[in-house]
Amino acid sequence: MRDPLTWAFPMFRAFGIPVKIHVFMLIFTFGMFLRQVMAPGGSERVFEIFLLTGPILFGLILLHEFGHCFAGRLMDGEAKEIILWPFGGLAVVDVPQHWKPHTVTALGGPLVNAVVCFGAFVILAGAGFLPTVNPFADPYAAEMRNYRDGRIHTSELGLRLYQPGTAEAVEPTPDMVSKLRKETELHEAVTKSGLDRAIAPRGLVWVDRIFWVSWVLLLINLLPGYPLDGGQILQGLVWSKTDREQGIQTAAYAGYVIAVVFLIGSFAANEVWPMALGLFIAVACWLKMNPQVLEDSAYGDFSAGYSSLDDGDDPPPRPAKRQSLVKRWTTARSARRMQRENEQRQRDEDRLDQLLEKIARKEALTPEETAFMKRVSTRYKNR
Repeated sequence: MRDPLTWAFPMFRAFGIPVKIHVFMLIFTFGMFLRQVMAPGGSERVFEIFLLTGPILFGLILLHEFGHCFAGRLMDGEAKEIILWPFGGLAVVDVPQHWKPHTVTALGGPLVNAVVCFGAFVILAGAGFLPTVNPFADPYAAEMRNYRDGRIHTSELGLRLYQPGTAEAVEPTPDMVSKLRKETELHEAVTKSGLDRAIAPRGLVWVDRIFWVSWVLLLINLLPGYPLDGGQILQGLVWSKTDREQGIQTAAYAGYVIAVVFLIGSFAANEVWPMALGLFIAVACWLKMNPQVLEDSAYGDFSAGYSSLDDGDDPPPRPAKRQSLVKRWTTARSARRMQRENEQRQRDEDRLDQLLEKIARKEALTPEETAFMKRVSTRYKNR
């Protein structure tokens, strides 16, 4: 309990990978939930806040980390565990000490987010909507442009008004804005005004929210600074042209720049979250440049993440490549067939011995027994 890095609790195991959640993740998530609930109008959207900061955020982070694990396995690595941290996740994957496995493993997480975004985009586009791509937008309002009618549609927590039958936007009155969290009163006010309110279907609203969360995670993780995935990718690319140490230094210094940007942004916007993320990035970069600090930790150098072999002197032997499902099925099928053949051969040999004893006793063989001996003798000649 002395090491805060070990304050993680097991949740479940999937695909042979243990998944743990860190106590700081629970504290951080609960704090985000309370902050949004206590904000103006937050008490009217508790359900949306819970789903967005709970299952959706946790699920997308978990999928992101599984992306790293599967990419690492593809490069003959070994996925040891996944830990959900306050600022995302940590996939502990041992990969061969080479720039290509390192880079491919780093790309695995963002690729999953990109696939989720693409799937959500296809669903929304099929219904006539374009997803919310502004990372600073309000995901609860879920403002989506409908390319068929030219209007911006929102959830019930947003307010977009238009002249009847047109795409001409009308600014809502202060009275309407004040009634935004009072659905019945707002509906009466809009009806009395004779204007159209553009509201998207509830199912598509949630698809847009999933797109937005995955999109923000993708953008943040692709920032070219350590320990973000973009920094890991930058390290791998520099490593491919120079050496590993130069890649680490480049990614770490880029991380310092990203940290400064987040810190400046936190002061400008008076937000705590960018400050916390900036400090986390700065500390992680410093630990990457000074790996001896955490050598005695239970997790080793946690900043190494899915490339935890980077700080070892000699890489361990590469694990055997995991066979595909089809390969395992064909191998098992061949083994069963060989077993059946061996059992049949043993039965034939036992019967052959019995018939030879019969011949030795000068007893006549039946036509079926004669054909059997001829067939077996032909098999032995053709070996």
